Amino acid sequence: MSARRDQSIDMFRGIAILLVVLFHFTARLPAYALNITEGAPWPVFFGWVGVYFFFIISGYCIFMTLERSATVGVFLARRISRIYPAFVAAVLILFVFGLVAYIPSVPEAKFHVIPPNLLDVVMNLFFIGEIGEWVDGSFWSIAVEVKFYLLVALLAGIFHDRVRFTQVFAGLALVMAPIWAVSTLFSDFGSGPVTPQSLLKFLAIAPYLSFFAVGILGRQFEAGTPGTGRLLGANVVVSTLVVWIEAYSFELHDGWLTATVCALAYLVLVALFLRFVRGKPMPSVPGLSFGIAQIGLLSFSWYLIHENVGISLLTLLDLYMPAQVALWVTIASTFIMALVFANLFEWRFRKPVEAAAMALLGWLHRLVAPVLPKPIP
Repeated sequence: MSARRDQSIDMFRGIAILLVVLFHFTARLPAYALNITEGAPWPVFFGWVGVYFFFIISGYCIFMTLERSATVGVFLARRISRIYPAFVAAVLILFVFGLVAYIPSVPEAKFHVIPPNLLDVVMNLFFIGEIGEWVDGSFWSIAVEVKFYLLVALLAGIFHDRVRFTQVFAGLALVMAPIWAVSTLFSDFGSGPVTPQSLLKFLAIAPYLSFFAVGILGRQFEAGTPGTGRLLGANVVVSTLVVWIEAYSFELHDGWLTATVCALAYLVLVALFLRFVRGKPMPSVPGLSFGIAQIGLLSFSWYLIHENVGISLLTLLDLYMPAQVALWVTIASTFIMALVFANLFEWRFRKPVEAAAMALLGWLHRLVAPVLPKPIP
């Protein structure tokens, strides 16, 4: 991939993380929970769609990783080593942070309702925080990513032809998302913590498959694979419907207008991605493009550590300075923390963990090779 196209991907990540950060710091919690009495920043209530844009980017990039991996095992080793060292560090650091710092509990916003305990930490490390409490609410999407990797590995092991793999994945997305939508719209989602739609989210990542499918199909469309256009269009429609339902039913409860604005914001991001896969990189604006791309390079670390730390900082700063100033101080502070975190954990341990994972794969292969059936000449 050319440097210009690499920069476009990093710009996508930069846009996505900025949207998510602004959502968490301006719209995730009511103003009173942040000690804001007047002059609250304009709420970027649609910023949460940035997470779904991350899923699209992930689908695009993960498919390239699959294409470049000799085996499914190599693919998994590369993907897990990419995220796990930083994730482990974030879980442990933020758990300790929660013990010593004030993080507001806002039950009506489903934020930090019950402080996590050591058992929750263990479940977080195995990406099953839904069973207990996430150490940080943002971690739910990392668990979705890991389940996506496992699904990709399973399907790639069954369908060695990448075109067939793409068709099956896209078809699965088109089936599972509507099932989840029907479950969401017509079930009693106030009946308890375990509902049909929550199980579809936890076990099958049903509503999110179409976002990953858009990324995978975008990669295939870019490569000129025949027959991807219609599947791509169908998954764009389905994923937009998921965004609308999420906004209307779960996130905001503000009705048709808010849900429609969120869906339109998502479609703007999708339009940028579709323009990209048609061979048109993001426009290069001197200074701005480079800056957003650099933010994109730090997007994973910033995503991991920003929410609880930032909310805690905002509740303190809003007592002593105007809310607008507190917001930008918090954004800058958490970004600097992300830069330090990335250097200490994300970038430092990625290659060593990948090498260890590859060595483990080699050992397992040698262990089971004698009992595997021999290929027919």
